[in-house]
Amino acid sequence: MFERFTEKARRVIFFARYEASSLGTPYIDTQHWLLGLLREDKSLIRQVLPNLDYESARQDMAERVGPKQANVPTSVDLPLAEDAENALKYAMEEADRLNSKHIDTGHLLLGLLHNSDFESAKFLSRFGANLGSLRKRVEALRLRTGLTELESPSARTVFPAYVRRFAQAPGSPPPDIIEIHGKKWFTEIIQQAVTRLTSDAWLWERKLWQPRDVVYEKNGKRLSFDLTLAQDTEKFLLVKNGWKKDNCAICRWELFESNDPAHGTGFTNGRDWICEECHTRFIANDFFASPYSDFT
Repeated sequence: MFERFTEKARRVIFFARYEASSLGTPYIDTQHWLLGLLREDKSLIRQVLPNLDYESARQDMAERVGPKQANVPTSVDLPLAEDAENALKYAMEEADRLNSKHIDTGHLLLGLLHNSDFESAKFLSRFGANLGSLRKRVEALRLRTGLTELESPSARTVFPAYVRRFAQAPGSPPPDIIEIHGKKWFTEIIQQAVTRLTSDAWLWERKLWQPRDVVYEKNGKRLSFDLTLAQDTEKFLLVKNGWKKDNCAICRWELFESNDPAHGTGFTNGRDWICEECHTRFIANDFFASPYSDFT
């Protein structure tokens, strides 16, 4: 299931593990998922639960745990409590209900509310959250912000507002679609990404993708590749090889350490990564300067 998680959702996993460790809890439960979610996606929380904040949630968790326990070393694997496992299954069901191939932070939030006995659900109920109302808010937010990927053949009917945004007038033909790695995208979205990536004078270099060390701010406000920050051990946490993958800045294709060249090799400008297919089609060959010959 974790392979379906978006980059943000995967960082929630990391922060949940960190919260359990820092509280001295020998397992990961639903409240740890919630704390990780509050750290990672503040924008989502502000828009669907504006009165909820990380500090009040963590204080509540600390009071439930009792006296501060010794931190669990990061080298120790923490098991998932049964409720935490069930919450992940519910998040997957929420993604499936919307025909989404990916599980994102909104799906995780809904999963934490599915069972009223979950500690996360008990806490969220104090802020007026229930599954029905929150589901509507998450779906409305998804429609307002739109999708960049046509995740399934039914995406146009599930997310009509996004399609209408690109339609010139009622009854006009659907927007141009382009296929990359077997997935269909709106051409306008791809063109915007390519324009951004070619507007800067960066040198694109083909490289093997390798994991990188990353530094997390312990209060969840920052993530950085500036390893000198880790010298301040009270504020920052260094994770060796903690950055496990990047996504193509054009099509979101996953790049990670692999013997498969399609995933293990890409092009970087020192800041962004793009997959070999996107580099060949859009950067090296200046695709958008020529007629769009391969629309689907």
